[in-house]
Amino acid sequence: MSRLAEAQSSYLRSAAHQPIDWYEFGEEAFAKAKELDRPLLLDIGAVWCHWCHVIDRESYEDPEIAELINDNYIAVKVDRDQRPDIDARYQQAVMSLSGQGGWPLTGFLTYDGRLIHGGTYFPPHTMKALLTRIAEVYHAKKAEIFTDDQMLTDVMAAEHNQNRTQALQNALSNDAQEITPQVYQGILQSIRQSYDRYHHGFGQQPKFPHFSTLEFLITLEAQEPDTQNLEMIEKVLTAMAQGGIYDQIAGGFHRYSVDAEWHVPHFEKMAYDNAEALTVYAQAARQTKDERFKNLARETVLSTIAWVNRDLSDQTQGGFYASQDADINLEDDGDHFTWTIDEVKAILTSAEIELVLRYYDLTSGGDMHERPGRNVLWIKASLDANEQKLLTQVKEKMLAERLKRPIPFIDDTLYTNWNGMMICGYLEAAMLLDLSDAQAFALKSLDRILELFYQPNQAVLHTHGIPGVLEDYTWLAKANLKAYMVSGETRYLETAEDITNLVLTGFEDKEVGGFFDTKMDSNAVGLLKFRRKLLDDSPSSSANSIMLQVLNSLYTLTEKDIYNTSLKRALPSLTLETEGRGGFVAAFGLAIHQYLNPPLKLEIVGDSPELTEAAKKTFYPGKLLKYTSEASTPELRPCFGPRCLAPIRDLTALNTLLKESQLSRTH
Repeated sequence: MSRLAEAQSSYLRSAAHQPIDWYEFGEEAFAKAKELDRPLLLDIGAVWCHWCHVIDRESYEDPEIAELINDNYIAVKVDRDQRPDIDARYQQAVMSLSGQGGWPLTGFLTYDGRLIHGGTYFPPHTMKALLTRIAEVYHAKKAEIFTDDQMLTDVMAAEHNQNRTQALQNALSNDAQEITPQVYQGILQSIRQSYDRYHHGFGQQPKFPHFSTLEFLITLEAQEPDTQNLEMIEKVLTAMAQGGIYDQIAGGFHRYSVDAEWHVPHFEKMAYDNAEALTVYAQAARQTKDERFKNLARETVLSTIAWVNRDLSDQTQGGFYASQDADINLEDDGDHFTWTIDEVKAILTSAEIELVLRYYDLTSGGDMHERPGRNVLWIKASLDANEQKLLTQVKEKMLAERLKRPIPFIDDTLYTNWNGMMICGYLEAAMLLDLSDAQAFALKSLDRILELFYQPNQAVLHTHGIPGVLEDYTWLAKANLKAYMVSGETRYLETAEDITNLVLTGFEDKEVGGFFDTKMDSNAVGLLKFRRKLLDDSPSSSANSIMLQVLNSLYTLTEKDIYNTSLKRALPSLTLETEGRGGFVAAFGLAIHQYLNPPLKLEIVGDSPELTEAAKKTFYPGKLLKYTSEASTPELRPCFGPRCLAPIRDLTALNTLLKESQLSRTH
């Protein structure tokens, strides 16, 4: 029986029938490679990845290729969602060697895990040639391979070798490393330079949402109003919500757009994208003065939550699933999500058909090159009030019809990091848009994740049996902070503190500051021996940046010096490390901004449901709520860092504070 038959990962189990003697990544595989003196073939993919399924069918199910692999290699298959630590290291290694990255990631390794050669998707004829040639070269020129390969390994080790640490220490000894607004202003300038003024978004095709960039801009706009920032926020969010990257019928965002116009997506839907989308669209709905945009942003939040509730969550027990695949099979190209004109005509009235063809720009040729006639729905026209009512009926009919089609595979794995993100998104939307059901389900989900994957005073797991990486700890800590603010339950604050203390013990670089993505592990194999500090917001906000935000929040709420000390130790070195990365470190820019501009803290004193609800609904990015049980006249005590203002005892006074402080643009 295949070793993968009982793997926890659905992606690995899907390969159990293949005629390849697959191993999971671990000591057993590397020991066997050393024993047999063979290189390893490393395949990293994901259950939602189209080209991963293609290479599986074309190469790994081919008897001739399978024989080449089994006779000459130790084959290792990795689920990148289950093991982001492995993926991050070998993505960097392959990128350094070949300039390529993505999935599937194909690597040829020495028996101690160093990269010989790598790339992404290889067609069958190329795969055969590579398998033959690398096996020959490995045995004929082994000494040269290990010598040359050492150079690539040094690239990985350089992130935390003594020379690099010393260089950072020398740089940090310079008094010029004071943290100033120029840090986040420089990131802002890079974002502006990458802004697509024609189609909106950042960069060119393929175009990704970059929600961390938008959250950074929303925070700046709330405190330092600027028409250019506001334009980027509203135009980008509108373009995405009206584009094909957004599922116009069921809600939820696809992973990215293959074109600059946001029309045709890669159809997989990821938990992390939709989690960060909820936060950004909810904040934007509260920030704007434009009623049309406000309605669009709110509707995007509500539709996304509706899709997640139906397809990407366990409504009975709590918890959020990982992803939805793009396709049903390899002949499919998003067919579940796309429409032909005939399919529309079969279920709608003549008036409804006319509306859909005009509103969504359906054509006989369609949008899909590989599937002529199939249309991605994206909004081209505007509608009046009566047409909007008709559109609501149309979407209900089209969704009901679509649900009769085969549904792309949903990976129901619970991952701590992505659950933390989704819980944060739900709770942010619940507070700002008054969504009690979303709040209740988010808290239910958090309690389940804590029960499954949190070991108090010990560790956080990534999923069942898999140690947590930094991202699991940081997002779970942030989710607990959000839960404390919406519920007032001190157990969530205490849990956030415990998780953060585990990070400070197991992940912090005590020499120069910042946080490694894994704990020290003397038994680590392959490139896992090298700990890394992940700084880029790819594919979601950097765990280091989220950790800085958590530290800042905890110090503000608890006034415990341990959090401020760690924060101040990290900021200078991470500022040096992020230089030149521009918009890819927007979450770091947000952390710097929050550090230099302390967010509003509202201390809730006494028992006043009216004041408590008003505090929750107050719009201010980064806002913190602290509950105090002292017997006192009910009031809110507003503070900005150490500067506190007069207590607030009624809603009129709260609104006055918001207006005078320019904290809200909508009250």
